[in-house]
Amino acid sequence: MNTLADVEAAVAGLGERPGLGWALAHCAQSIEYSLSGFPAHRSWLVRTLIGPRVLRRFMAKGAMRHDTQAPIPGGAAIDAATSVEAGRQRLLTAIARFRAHEGSLAPHFAYGAWSRAQAEAAHVLHVEDHLRASERA
Repeated sequence: MNTLADVEAAVAGLGERPGLGWALAHCAQSIEYSLSGFPAHRSWLVRTLIGPRVLRRFMAKGAMRHDTQAPIPGGAAIDAATSVEAGRQRLLTAIARFRAHEGSLAPHFAYGAWSRAQAEAAHVLHVEDHLRASERA
């Protein structure tokens, strides 16, 4: 997947898998927070030195590896029993809002300030990592 349109196509036909609904809602939450602001942030050092390097490495590799069970720091809890359909709809709505958003993006809790292109790429890689994890579950 390279774009959010690819994400939309990839999630269209997903069936129920353990934890997949939570994962899709979690990815949606990340997109939502990139518009409204993340509730908690890592230290200044992480956001200015470490996080941006990690993001560049993910983008250069075209793949993200992260703890797919970890919630977004300070984020609202997502029900573990979220259905795939509910997670999919939340993700599709978040993608539509991201596309329609014309203002600046909120800094990421670990990557710090990011461009629209970086945010989209990170969101795509984030979804991909969760989809890979759900296939292994």
